[in-house]
Amino acid sequence: MTEFIPTNLDDVKDAVEYAKTHRQHLEIVAGGTKQGLGRNMTFDGVINLSKMTGIVDYQPEELVMSVRAGTSMDDVQAALDNANQMLAFEPPNMSLALSRGGKSPGTIGGVMAANISGSRRLTAGAARDFLLGFEAISGRGENFKSGGKVVKNVTGYDLSKLMCGSFGTLAVMDEITLKTLPRPETSCSLIIATDDFSQAVATIASVFATPHEPGAAAILPRAIADKAGVGLNSNFVAVIRLEGILISVRDRVGHLQTKFGGEIVKHALSHPLWQSISAGNLCDDSPRDLWKLSCPPSDAAGIIEVISDRYDIEYFADWAGGLLWIGGNGHALGNDLRLAIDKCASGFVHLIRDVGATKDKIEPFQPLAPSIYALHQRVKAAFDPLAVLNFGRMHYGI
Repeated sequence: MTEFIPTNLDDVKDAVEYAKTHRQHLEIVAGGTKQGLGRNMTFDGVINLSKMTGIVDYQPEELVMSVRAGTSMDDVQAALDNANQMLAFEPPNMSLALSRGGKSPGTIGGVMAANISGSRRLTAGAARDFLLGFEAISGRGENFKSGGKVVKNVTGYDLSKLMCGSFGTLAVMDEITLKTLPRPETSCSLIIATDDFSQAVATIASVFATPHEPGAAAILPRAIADKAGVGLNSNFVAVIRLEGILISVRDRVGHLQTKFGGEIVKHALSHPLWQSISAGNLCDDSPRDLWKLSCPPSDAAGIIEVISDRYDIEYFADWAGGLLWIGGNGHALGNDLRLAIDKCASGFVHLIRDVGATKDKIEPFQPLAPSIYALHQRVKAAFDPLAVLNFGRMHYGI
């Protein structure tokens, strides 16, 4: 296998040109933490971005950071911490969920390529919403740029939305420019006991209808809540997070507690709890496949009721019930989850972790409708006509 270890995009271009000439398919890696996301593929070579590291420019007063694609999230987070800032989409450290025991949080390039967002996505938006610009090499071997280093830049096509979530199948990004935000002074959570999942969804909806600006919401079954240390001796617990300056958080959570009851979880426990919720780590007690299911919150209870009757699963919900993390084994579970999604207005099912050979029997990404698949093919052909980059990682033939 040929390994290319570029230090800049010119080196990446050379690697792509070599692959085009020799009709090779190349895998794109940096930290390697997200190689398990997607279909099992055999590649002719690899472009290793681990040497393309460093923060190119960071202007906290302008809320803008430019960083090389292979830069560790630890380094990104350290720079943000020094400036008392954050990435608002709250990128989770999914190393435990992906590899069962790993510790590396991965790289910023991997986060953006996979469009990985945490619990704050419910109110702040996804990773793609904070990508201001980048430079890249396409599968054609062409250098191109998108966006810039200012928030209001609208020059050209908005390729940022296209690249985020493409899993490296279209281009190799570098010099990634992100919008940053001030970090909240503090946070806390309000945990509210509910009898069932549907009641938890309704309770969260009522909380979000108030003027008290909750930032994240999750639903934990009794076993998960007890394991996380926030159990209330109830069937389910709705977890509501509030962030901001101390006096504001105290006032808002006090009003919510007066109206909805519940108990307050202070920052020292609330912060690590939400880190685990964002990363799907609460479904990790036994060697199980891990599925990520997105659906309308109103449909989540019905899906769980059907699936839990048929399978031995662990589960909890983020994004106010709109994101289900489900731990359970076998491709039959995945098939039934997708059948359930087909009955919803929208949604997807993604196999995050495969502890056996589930990927040999079921596609890890949600299968595409024929019209959407054809669109993906056309986009792939436009950026990478010879299928040099991460060919087949997401869907067969793309």
